[in-house]
Amino acid sequence: MCFVVKDSEALRHWIYKRERIEEADFPACCSYGPISWENPSKWQGVILGPPGSPYEDGVFFLSIDLPDEYPSKPPTIKFKTKVFHPNIDEDGTIYVDILEEDQWNPIQTIETLLLSICSLLADPDPVDPFYFNRSCYLYQNDWEEYNKTAKEWTRKYAMGQFDDDLYKVVTT
Repeated sequence: MCFVVKDSEALRHWIYKRERIEEADFPACCSYGPISWENPSKWQGVILGPPGSPYEDGVFFLSIDLPDEYPSKPPTIKFKTKVFHPNIDEDGTIYVDILEEDQWNPIQTIETLLLSICSLLADPDPVDPFYFNRSCYLYQNDWEEYNKTAKEWTRKYAMGQFDDDLYKVVTT
C-alpha cells in the first residue's frame, strides 16, 4: 500500500505527528494510513500473512477507528478480510488484551498494534470465553483441521481478490 501526500498542511494534525506517518517507514509485514487526510480518525491497515503460518501469502485488510479520546483510549481495529482465527470473530472483531480499554497502554501506536496483530496471526491465544468459536475449538482440539481450514480461508478471501475501496492510494 502506498500513501501519497500532495498537501503537507494535512500532515500537521497531531495524530499524524504522533503516528509518524510522514516518515512512512513501514515494517515489512504491515502498512497503514488514513483513509482521508481530512479525517485523522479513520484509518486502514494491511497485514501480510506471517511466513510459516496458515495465513502465509495472504493480504488482510483492517479498519482502524480512532476514538476522540485517542491515545487515552484504544482504537477499534477490525479485520475487513475474512479470516479463520481463534482470536477473530465472524465480523472481524479482534480479541486481544492490548485492545481492551482496561489493558490499553497509551504508549501503543498503530504500528505497534499492527505488529502485535501480525504476531497474533502466527501465534493464536485462544481464550475460554470464545470456546464456542469453531476456529478456537479446532485450534485446541484438532490442529490439522484448524490449519487446513485457515489455509482454505486465506486462499479464498485473502489472496488475489481485493476490494478496490480498501486497496487504494490516498491522494487528497
